[in-house]
Amino acid sequence: MNLGSFLNTSINQGAVKMITDKRIEYEVERFNSYIIPFGSRDIYEAVSTALEGGHDGCWLGEQIEEYMESTDCKLDAIDPNYIAYDGLLQEARNDIDTLTDTDIQNDLSESVDVYGNCMCTSLDYSEEAKTELMEILKKIDEEDKTDAIKWLISEMD
Repeated sequence: MNLGSFLNTSINQGAVKMITDKRIEYEVERFNSYIIPFGSRDIYEAVSTALEGGHDGCWLGEQIEEYMESTDCKLDAIDPNYIAYDGLLQEARNDIDTLTDTDIQNDLSESVDVYGNCMCTSLDYSEEAKTELMEILKKIDEEDKTDAIKWLISEMD
């Protein structure tokens, strides 16, 4: 084989490899979209919410598994961002209860809940509930505020 043939063969094999790598990436994306019934933005927002609350993608996966087991729901019937919000709200609720002996789901005149709407999931609360909650949170020293409590405060602002 002469140098020209060798270079031509090497270049062609490299091009085939590049096409194969691109095709594999494409097919992996197609596979993921088939297996995972959520849009990429829904997943992005859910993971972002988990990170904002001091957690990671594994935590979110565990929350989704626990939710599916406790509600007997299938994966395609859930909202991953709702689950991230609900998990963080419950964590903040428990932390606040431990620090102030106040259950923000039961002791406020109106509750703070999660409004699930995929990428647009948010907390649902009245101004009265927000005012009451912020007064309770003033009782907690800054160094005692957990990531979940800090997340809750940022969501209420």
